[in-house]
Amino acid sequence: MSYWPHYARGRLWWPERLTARPIVLTTSDPRADAAAEVRSGPHADLAAQVAVKRRFSGRGIGWLIGVAAAFTLAVLLFDSLRLPLFWDESVYASQISQHVPMPWGAERARGLPLLVAPVTLLTSSVVALRVYLAVLAGIGLFLAMLAWRGRRPDWVIALAGVIFGGLWVTQQNAALLLPSYWSAIGGLAGAGLFLGAMERGKASPLSVVLLAAAATFTALIRPADAVAIFGILLVIAVIARPWGSAVRLVTALAGAIVAGLAIGLGEWIAESYLYFGGPVTRLHAMGAASGGSKLNLLNNLRIMSGGVVSSKPGYPNMHGWSHPPLLVWWAAFGVLALVGVYAARRYVYTSRDYRGWLLAATPVICALGLYGLYSLPVRDNTRYLQPIWALLAVLAADAIYWLVTASRGRLRIAAIAAAILFVAVELGTQHAVLASANTQRVAAGRGLTDAVQYLRQIGIRPPCVITSSRVAVPYTLPTAYYLDCSYQWRMTRLTPANGRRVVVLMRRGTPPPPFARSWPAHRLPKPAGDVMAYVQPRSL
Repeated sequence: MSYWPHYARGRLWWPERLTARPIVLTTSDPRADAAAEVRSGPHADLAAQVAVKRRFSGRGIGWLIGVAAAFTLAVLLFDSLRLPLFWDESVYASQISQHVPMPWGAERARGLPLLVAPVTLLTSSVVALRVYLAVLAGIGLFLAMLAWRGRRPDWVIALAGVIFGGLWVTQQNAALLLPSYWSAIGGLAGAGLFLGAMERGKASPLSVVLLAAAATFTALIRPADAVAIFGILLVIAVIARPWGSAVRLVTALAGAIVAGLAIGLGEWIAESYLYFGGPVTRLHAMGAASGGSKLNLLNNLRIMSGGVVSSKPGYPNMHGWSHPPLLVWWAAFGVLALVGVYAARRYVYTSRDYRGWLLAATPVICALGLYGLYSLPVRDNTRYLQPIWALLAVLAADAIYWLVTASRGRLRIAAIAAAILFVAVELGTQHAVLASANTQRVAAGRGLTDAVQYLRQIGIRPPCVITSSRVAVPYTLPTAYYLDCSYQWRMTRLTPANGRRVVVLMRRGTPPPPFARSWPAHRLPKPAGDVMAYVQPRSL
């Protein structure tokens, strides 16, 4: 039996008009089944009808559509759609396109190039790509919220979408060609489908297929995230439902998760043998790309409100704290997520034994697994935490719902005011951080654009190769992408160029490689930074 407030047609959704009425829900608990059989009469029938209507109500789904549309509009309005592709984006965009493919690293996965292939195969327009990503991000958020429908009112799920979508890192990454937003969407959808089936005590064929699809999608986008999220879900499926009473359910969910991970990780493993010497060697290369592995739980707290942490020599590092006042809001977010475990245990997962608590705490357990995963690599992992915030946003919305509906009188008014303040502070402060981050990216984009234009003016055309030093100039690889050149990391001799014209980008004051020291040196425009371009003469 659940005590979610009943909201019928013609009644306002806001908590003052909500009254808690018992609704019979189907679970695997025999006591619940017996209660459903014993109860009869108009009240029981009405309760069952309300539960069905709430899940499939077209009016209720409007909340999810509205949040997804607002999120898409915010991304289109507040992000610069003309921002050129930066380092990682250039690598992903070049894989399935008419550009020269940029070097593929061990830390990358093929899901993102596949996701944007419908655009990169047809056009090189960055505006078209960013609009496509923004619209697709809104659709993805809607589908992820849709996976949680059933036991929560739709406005609670929509509130979770607002909390996650209102974060500066979520809005910024939605239009960027980076994988973490999409792994967050896949993980959020997978957790919702999994918990819905566990709560009902049965899994429909459609839900099993969708869960496998979510695991496959996440594994193709970012294998490490998929293992952390769906591996935990697999363990919970086994221990939260005794095999004797739910063999079919556990088998179906475990089979969907294993099949999805097998498909997604199978591609990664096959590629490991083809290009990286096997999975173990590839894992070592992944660690090297992130600056090595060192457990540092504090770094993730320091970067939540913006900033970069790096252990790799020459890469930007952050000392101190970025936007310290925002840590108060983040602390409130964390407290709400913990309160949300209690709220979900009381109103959603109503089993009286430990399984109810385990299911209620599942998003937190998955989030902790991801937090541990990204406390090992310590380089620039701001955006990597998005799957954590997506999972905790659902619990924060549960907590707000419980605080608003469980209280009465003045306490309810105070709870409503606190909830409004929480969301308002988030949207205001996170937008300020987003504006600051976008300003920096626009300035960096202007430097990249000026560098590309200048190199075109001095006659750099394909076939060509662009390289740099061990600590590369940040726009070396994107410049190669836009000039349709190849990129070589830290060339020490001309042999790898295979007769193509070579351009070496170096910070002023840093000597070029020995083979380029006699080449003509060109100072790039001021917005591109204090950078020199050493261009191979045509006679060579």
